[in-house]
Amino acid sequence: MIVALAAGAQDAPPVHEARLDDIGRAGRTDGSGVFVVHRSLAPDSFVEVTALDTGRIILAAVKAGAPLPPDRVADLSGAAAAALGLPEVALVAVRIRPVTPTPQDQTVLRAGGVVARLDAPQPLLVALRRRLPTPVRPSREMLRASVSPPARTPKPFRPAAPVAVAPATGQWFVQVAALSDGPRAEQLANSVGGVVRRTGTLYRVQAGPFATRAAADTARASLVRRGFGDARTIAPN
Repeated sequence: MIVALAAGAQDAPPVHEARLDDIGRAGRTDGSGVFVVHRSLAPDSFVEVTALDTGRIILAAVKAGAPLPPDRVADLSGAAAAALGLPEVALVAVRIRPVTPTPQDQTVLRAGGVVARLDAPQPLLVALRRRLPTPVRPSREMLRASVSPPARTPKPFRPAAPVAVAPATGQWFVQVAALSDGPRAEQLANSVGGVVRRTGTLYRVQAGPFATRAAADTARASLVRRGFGDARTIAPN
């Protein structure tokens, strides 16, 4: 590993971005879209993120954020953590590498969608976990210097029970995300009680249906609190 977690150091040492292979622990941050706040990479770049617990791999944008405490290499947005299948815990083990996505993938990421890659094989995950640095026990000064908000446990999303409506009125949905990976879209749809609609090369995940606009708006607000900041209500056809 080129960049190691240094005890008592706020900033990572300078590293040529093309060679960076960061393995460490990541926290959570607020904001919409699939992105990370990294301790050294420049905003508006892109990274490949591997979850060492689940083996899932996604691409994510890099955004500016508050300085990170010394026990973290990055913070993940709620949507990024959900796409990686990570639980609601304070810190998770990740691998982060700079990448240059295709123009199509960059368009998906800038629109708040998920770009997934094939899961990492178990032998690779075992090797990567061995490279995790020993956690640093923060001092009182480190804790005071940290400006990241405490991790919050959002309320579970419970979609309203479907109510039969006349065909002329239609049904309301909440657009959750646009993914380029069909199986991942199905998994996300199942987790929000929704459906998948394919449009070209994208799989649009929509929660619902809901009988009224008010029910759909309530579900959208719950999804935003879970990290899907770009969720929006869709009117009946």
